[in-house]
Amino acid sequence: MMNTKPPKLAEASLAFALLKAAAVLTRVLREGRSLDQAIAQETKGVKTPQALGAIQDLAYFGMRHLGQGQVLTRLISGKPLLSPEPLNELMALGFGLLWEGKNPKYPAHTVVDQMVYACTGSEQFARAKGLANACLRNFLRDADTWRAKALEDPLAQHNLPVWWVEQLKTGHPDQWQTLLAQAQSHPPLVVRVNSRCMTAQAYVEQLTAAGMAAAVIGPQAVWIEKPVPVSSLPGFELGHVSVQDSAAQMAASLLNPQNGQRILDACAAPGGKTGHLLELADIDLVALDSSPHRLDRVEDNIRRIAPTLTGQWNLKLKVAQAEQIESWWDGVPFDGILADVPCTGSGVVRRHPDIPWLRRPDDIAKLSRLQHKLLNALWSTLKPGGTLLLVTCSIFPEEGPQLAAAFLDNHPDALAHAAPGLVLAASSTGGDNAGFDASPDGFFYAKFEKSPTS
Repeated sequence: MMNTKPPKLAEASLAFALLKAAAVLTRVLREGRSLDQAIAQETKGVKTPQALGAIQDLAYFGMRHLGQGQVLTRLISGKPLLSPEPLNELMALGFGLLWEGKNPKYPAHTVVDQMVYACTGSEQFARAKGLANACLRNFLRDADTWRAKALEDPLAQHNLPVWWVEQLKTGHPDQWQTLLAQAQSHPPLVVRVNSRCMTAQAYVEQLTAAGMAAAVIGPQAVWIEKPVPVSSLPGFELGHVSVQDSAAQMAASLLNPQNGQRILDACAAPGGKTGHLLELADIDLVALDSSPHRLDRVEDNIRRIAPTLTGQWNLKLKVAQAEQIESWWDGVPFDGILADVPCTGSGVVRRHPDIPWLRRPDDIAKLSRLQHKLLNALWSTLKPGGTLLLVTCSIFPEEGPQLAAAFLDNHPDALAHAAPGLVLAASSTGGDNAGFDASPDGFFYAKFEKSPTS
């Protein structure tokens, strides 16, 4: 009996993109890879821009609709787990695409046809093409009933792990639904205008002249109505603008660096806040990160804006664990410290929909212990009268208000200064002209001064 090889799928086909995107989901869910890492791994050797774009788009879509897809897969197949296990991700992706009946990403018949073709073109899934065809068509025969049944499960209601939703309900009893809606939305494109080059309003005028609708939503923040590749942004390659959410842009301004100061950016990667600090003042800046690869990204970001920094500034990049001060600190105290400490990332789920699926309930406590350790170590490197700015891209109270309160309790020489505290979607800085689409990512800010007499 001859073994026939499955047909080779064309890169331009939806079937090819479905297989690759499902493999991305498998790497995230079963190997613990980040979504971006998984996409990079699965697109090695993919040559056509169309295929690369489709794989990335489907992978992000699949993560955002994963709960619905998983629940429908179990309900309609009648099995808690399909074999081989990666088939569960392919089916979840297919059901996710079929879920929305009014404005689907692809016509339903195209999805079914290409899902079956994807199985046919895969040695791993070849035997599952009949199952895939039957399950998907079963859904389409009575889609409203299947949706209603699936929505009895909280996993399908919110497309997030149940424990994550409960954490939001507990931490934000009045706003959890708004925060869930933001987590499911597409993130806005917001840029930081380099104040050494122009004002935010002047950049809006440039965008308008280029046919791009935009609005000023912060001192240097501009919201662009229709997201575009960064290469299409006027002045991006020249360092005139950088992509950075309006909430993240608060950090450098709150630390308020002054010319000649010695500043520490304790957890610098990917470098957005590092660059902003250098745009605001001529400083001696030390930027740390524990990952050499991530520190390379900081260097790339600074290299792009460096031609605009015409004053006397200095930047030292160091690979180090920030809490292990003996490995990197030269003993000269800092005037200011930006402590953007590691956290769950619960405030940036709309940009990184893989985060809730990669985290576990006990991660909050583990990260909290690390955050306390980091802050205690960094405080010892701050000069009397200096400022430490605590930042997390989290909306969990344990990584925000509770963390700041515990720090104050443990450090009698710390004086709290005015800071935004929790930055949430419901407190949009966009104004009436920008609306919910321009709402900030979720962040927390606390600002401490070391007593001058300490």
